[in-house]
Amino acid sequence: MARTGPQRIPGASLAHFYGTGQYSGSDMDVNCGVVHTTEGRTLPSYNGGAIAPTVTGVPDIKARKIRWFQHYDVDESARALANKLGGVQTNTANVFQIELVGTCDDSKKFSWAGARAGVDYLHWPSAPGWALAEVAWLVRWLHDNHGVPLTCVRDWLAYGLDARRPGVTPASYGSANPARMTFTEWRSFTGWCGHQHVPENDHGDPGNLNFAQVLAIAKGQTNTEEDDVALSDADRKAVAAETVKQLLAAELPSPTAPQGTDPNRSVGTYLRWQDKHHADVIGRLDRIATALERLLAASTKE
Repeated sequence: MARTGPQRIPGASLAHFYGTGQYSGSDMDVNCGVVHTTEGRTLPSYNGGAIAPTVTGVPDIKARKIRWFQHYDVDESARALANKLGGVQTNTANVFQIELVGTCDDSKKFSWAGARAGVDYLHWPSAPGWALAEVAWLVRWLHDNHGVPLTCVRDWLAYGLDARRPGVTPASYGSANPARMTFTEWRSFTGWCGHQHVPENDHGDPGNLNFAQVLAIAKGQTNTEEDDVALSDADRKAVAAETVKQLLAAELPSPTAPQGTDPNRSVGTYLRWQDKHHADVIGRLDRIATALERLLAASTKE
């Protein structure tokens, strides 16, 4: 099958292009797309191309841009999907594959190992408008130049363990999740879906990414100037709880008392340490109170 249309994405870096090496793929004519999330905060190595998608989008949050890295030609099969013996073809089934650097895990919605969502990384199911618009640009380009339909599957299942039920498998994960396509559905599929929808695969990314919003932007049906999505009451409470937890961790570390039982150390040494520690705690509590006042003001602002 011959490649048709432009094969290089405008502005994309070819610094990690694998289509001319040992992992060069098969020719095809793309008519659908699959979205992945990396579940990491930097551009993956992809084992030198062995498990690479067609492109990777790395958010530049300060610049409000996505930096695209192209790994294969548009009409060349990529390698980010599992493909088992028998069954159906996956990577070679006319599919364009996007990896979005960040996470879809709802347990990382606000913070991730000390990093802050929206500042240090993106939680894609709650991604800001500018990030969705950047994905929409690529989706529209693929539609205009390769005919990939501006349609998507209906159900995008959330990824993330329920904190009340530790160890329970996320709804979007597993080969038999309710959104996973049958072989017949996949063979005739066009448009956009997530890794969680592809048969012969068990990954649950990209969670409940708002791809309907991406398509609305691609079609010019929504205003992308409004960057922030209104938080629900539950989200506000979760943000507040996470902020308090981080404040306490930062401001109230365990105090270190003078060590040992040196008889030469005077009672005054311990009293001076006690006074200093007391003043330090008061200062930290004052800073926490100020931060919480600002948080409350921000969360109730119309």
